[in-house]
Amino acid sequence: METQGNEPTWLTDFEAAAAEAKRQRKPILLQFERDRCAGCRKLEAVTYRDSGVQAELSEWFVPLRLDILRERRIRAGYHAVWTPSFYFLDYHGKAYHHLDGYLPPEDFRLVMRLGWAAVALPKGKYDEVIARLDEGLKRFPDHPRAPGVMLTRAMARYLKTWDNRAFREEMRELIRRYPDSPEARMWPWDEAPESIGNG
Repeated sequence: METQGNEPTWLTDFEAAAAEAKRQRKPILLQFERDRCAGCRKLEAVTYRDSGVQAELSEWFVPLRLDILRERRIRAGYHAVWTPSFYFLDYHGKAYHHLDGYLPPEDFRLVMRLGWAAVALPKGKYDEVIARLDEGLKRFPDHPRAPGVMLTRAMARYLKTWDNRAFREEMRELIRRYPDSPEARMWPWDEAPESIGNG
């Protein structure tokens, strides 16, 4: 685990976070927490002490932390029931990606990439999404979340080019590298991937 980074500044007011996200042109990473939450304590003790987590969280997001029991109106808006839970929002507060539960540093870094990509893809930031996901795959190629990162990268490339052949090739590569992943089961064509050859 990397340590000795710059700790991000967590905001605790939704409206302030939205204004800051609009000013900085960044998405919001909202974490719901509560007292006596074991996963929240472990995030503080382990995940948020990692310098890679700190750097990426500070650079890519406006971090917002809210108490799930006190912020009932906001919690209800996202149907939040668990802590810790993470919501990736634009500055309007629209959620694009969500995950419940404690995340170790490597998991958190890949989930941040997926959450950032979920907000950026509808805005057409395909090159930025591809670059950020490429970097994540190079850094964590054997991580259990890597197939999801690879699938999202393939989707971004397809949305950029509308190249069906290239998308098939990327899906075949995903199946080759991660044959037991849920993403490998998402082959959308009628013919089996091995029967297509190179075309």
